[in-house]
Amino acid sequence: MRLGYLMPLSVENVATARRLGYDALEANVGWLDTPRMDELEHDLPAIKEALAEHKIAVTAVAIYGGAVEVPAQEAIAYYRRAMKAALALDCRVVAGMTGRDNTLTIEENLPLFVERFDPIARMAGDLGVRIAFEPWPGRVTGYGPYRWTNMATCPALYDRLFEAVPHPALGIEYDASHYYWQGIDHLQVWRDYAERIYHVHAKDILIDRALLKRGGVHGADWWRFVIPGLGVIDWPALFEAIKASGYAGDMVVEHEDRTYYGNRWNEGLTLGLKTLRPFV
Repeated sequence: MRLGYLMPLSVENVATARRLGYDALEANVGWLDTPRMDELEHDLPAIKEALAEHKIAVTAVAIYGGAVEVPAQEAIAYYRRAMKAALALDCRVVAGMTGRDNTLTIEENLPLFVERFDPIARMAGDLGVRIAFEPWPGRVTGYGPYRWTNMATCPALYDRLFEAVPHPALGIEYDASHYYWQGIDHLQVWRDYAERIYHVHAKDILIDRALLKRGGVHGADWWRFVIPGLGVIDWPALFEAIKASGYAGDMVVEHEDRTYYGNRWNEGLTLGLKTLRPFV
């Protein structure tokens, strides 16, 4: 298992990953409204040279925007670009989210999912790439307005999606923090879906029980993401579950700890690595 963190790919960021002691990066290429994919494709020769020089791998190419919200051909074309970029970077995983039309039910969204991800899955299978769905639901706490941006958020919906598009190229980007605040048994996910877990995010979470009791699950600020080791996730138990599953992929820190934003960003990444490295 290689340890990395989620970050846009650049020559500078590759050098920083080596300086901090990481093995890899997950390349965040954004979505259609960002220039990151264009920049990655333009800078690919220099980035590949930097990756080789600093001995940094790329674990996944990450598209964190919803495919259902844009026309099918647009979504399919963007995933094609991400897959080609992944292969050029000697990587076999593209991470993303399904998207969701908030005016429709899950039942009504499923045909939109199939229209996009059936061809995406077949393309991935042909290229030897796997698609790993991030489990973030979207903005669904804080009393609203709510905006779901994903359907691949929990085991019950995994079953619906994998039944709708029964292609083994579709799988999961595991993130214990997202399962935890939703009340999902994050260790059971490993026991039930080990063969579908293609990438792992390392992120911890803190729960404010007093705010939860007053505001309920729809309330504001009762949970927040933190660096691995600074929250409630039992990392020894999690790594035991990973080991028992036979998982052979990689793990990356998804840094969303606001305490370590700004000029403390790298400090947060260093703390996360100190928590994770003894297990790897």
